[in-house]
Amino acid sequence: MPPSFRPSHFLTPLLTSLAFSFAISADPAPAVAPAHAASPASAAADPIPAAAVPAAADAAADAKPESQPPASKPVAKPKKQKTASASSSPKGGRSPASVVITVGPNKIRKRQIDTLVNLMVKVKRAPAEMEPKERQYLERMVATNLIGQELLDLEAKRLNVIADEKAIDSLAGTFKKNFPNDEAFRRALKEAGDTEPGLREKMARQIKADKLLNTQVSPVARPTLKEMMDFFIANKAAFPINDSLRACQIVFLVDQNAGSLEASKRKQLEQIRSELARDSGQLEVLLTHFVMKARDVSDGPEKKDGGDLQRFLPGDFNPEFKKQVTALKVGQMSPVFRTPLGWHLILLTEKNDAKFESYQLQVARALMAQKSAQAGQGLKKYLKTLADRYKVSYLESDYKDTSLAGVYEP
Repeated sequence: MPPSFRPSHFLTPLLTSLAFSFAISADPAPAVAPAHAASPASAAADPIPAAAVPAAADAAADAKPESQPPASKPVAKPKKQKTASASSSPKGGRSPASVVITVGPNKIRKRQIDTLVNLMVKVKRAPAEMEPKERQYLERMVATNLIGQELLDLEAKRLNVIADEKAIDSLAGTFKKNFPNDEAFRRALKEAGDTEPGLREKMARQIKADKLLNTQVSPVARPTLKEMMDFFIANKAAFPINDSLRACQIVFLVDQNAGSLEASKRKQLEQIRSELARDSGQLEVLLTHFVMKARDVSDGPEKKDGGDLQRFLPGDFNPEFKKQVTALKVGQMSPVFRTPLGWHLILLTEKNDAKFESYQLQVARALMAQKSAQAGQGLKKYLKTLADRYKVSYLESDYKDTSLAGVYEP
């Protein structure tokens, strides 16, 4: 794992598709995104949505969970609600080509924001059905991202920052590896409304933005083992000590009499495990990829949460499940195993037994959040400087981010 990650990976995903912005990052998004980040990636991709340092008042999380495991509950069909769309928002009357924000001489159009928000829904970084206020929240974050990338692009041009062809080729090659073949790659480009030359141009902007930020904002170093141990000792009282575990799972529900489907599902899950195992030495990367895969393919009701089973007591699960999960250390994956429900693959993420090694993921998440928040102050200051140089104007005030993450004034 590289020793640091760059703020632009969270602040300025420069591709038209959010899926693309995840795929081209040199360092996959860590489990905790910086508190300052105003990107859709940081808002929607936290694999395990629990606080990194458990609050003392989090009694509910430490309490004994329900007697039935989440995976054994029937999947209730959600009530159909009207999906919010661009036309149902306050800005629905505007043409997609309407300019809604200007950054110096550059323009941001409504369709750019709508495209990214819709792609967030498509690649499951946001709920498919959301209230208008929720959609507006995402629109504001996307707008803030687009402003950031325009500011960095203008400044890179002013300073004559260059992205050489070799760097673009390398990034493009890494990106293409995320697709099984050229046909899938081109189909994804078409769905995103992009072309290969357009993609290369966006990659060039990403490279230039990274170069610029690396000269202006100090990277956030990943916590050392000593930092983690010191943090754990200083905050030990905040961590739960009980018999509970926490894990993410990918499950394929298969009837006992499934016949040929039985072998097919097992083989598919074995292949997924083999692919994920490549990241077994990088816990945060493994967790990120496991969660993304669970969201995509798992059959369990916890799929929407990236397979997160929340905290549970092993005895509440099927005996085979209990046997497999209790044999794991934090950060380990189980073998593919069978229960009456189907085929399971488990990644253990918490073991609340008072031993430091069992809390390393929680500690790392907490420290990364702290460090990122501190580094974010410098990043926000730099972006505000650029916003003064290249005036940011909101022609549609509903896109202005008024939260703590907002850094630009109209």
